[in-house]
Amino acid sequence: MARLTKVHANLIANVLRKRIGKVSFSANWQKIFAELEVGDVDESSRALRFSAEQLHQLNQMSTVYFGSELLNDSFEGTRTEVAKHSRYEKLAAITPDEQYVLLKPHPFYAGLPLEYSLRIPLTHIIELLKSQATPITHLVIVENLDAFDCWQQFSVDESLNNALVVYRGHNGLAKGLSALLELLPQSIAVVAFVDVDPAGIQIALTTPKVTQLLAPSIEALLSLVVSASASEDYTAQYKQLKYIRQQNHAWQVLQQFIIEHQVSIKQQHLLAHQLRLMLHSKAC
Repeated sequence: MARLTKVHANLIANVLRKRIGKVSFSANWQKIFAELEVGDVDESSRALRFSAEQLHQLNQMSTVYFGSELLNDSFEGTRTEVAKHSRYEKLAAITPDEQYVLLKPHPFYAGLPLEYSLRIPLTHIIELLKSQATPITHLVIVENLDAFDCWQQFSVDESLNNALVVYRGHNGLAKGLSALLELLPQSIAVVAFVDVDPAGIQIALTTPKVTQLLAPSIEALLSLVVSASASEDYTAQYKQLKYIRQQNHAWQVLQQFIIEHQVSIKQQHLLAHQLRLMLHSKAC
């Protein structure tokens, strides 16, 4: 059975702190009861009751389980901070990716090879943005890690010569990048570089502050429809397709092209065929 999580720890802590004698026998409390075996399920099986003695027992059992007394200790902070008082450091509120962003060295570290990638603390990035002699004009968010790794090999619009390029994150927007977007000066335009398909457009539509999309021209994309577009991937993205149909005004020409030709062209094909990337502005 899977271990109890921070959600369960918070539920237990709340009961102990408020001396609650009865809780709804929800799925979370069923899980807690199965693990700690403290309390009495009422006749209706809808509530879990605790006597004063059982509350004391719950405190003892949860302390043994979590390696931390929930009444006195907190899971706020980093995993290292939580590890000082609990054996389950992964319950920490601050996750490893929350305070860092994966980015390409240019323009912050001009002396490093373009092939390098750096994992930089969020606070350091904010300081670097303020200290640049030549202001950074764009932040480019790259969907796929291998496309991010090969960024320097893409043929890109000259307006992005002084852009800061970052990796979006695995299976979603990384927490560190999400925090960076909140702190980003309004003078820096946010650009999404994604796959040319419904899922890619949805990423661009749902990523905060994105106003531009980086992709080849429609004419250039037409040259890849037969050789590089994966129709089965397009079909599998029916949920994303439904979403972008409802938001068809954002990048209307590009979205209509994707729908009309049932396109799913990945970033790797754009690089393999050396298609030049240009900025497509989002309609207001």
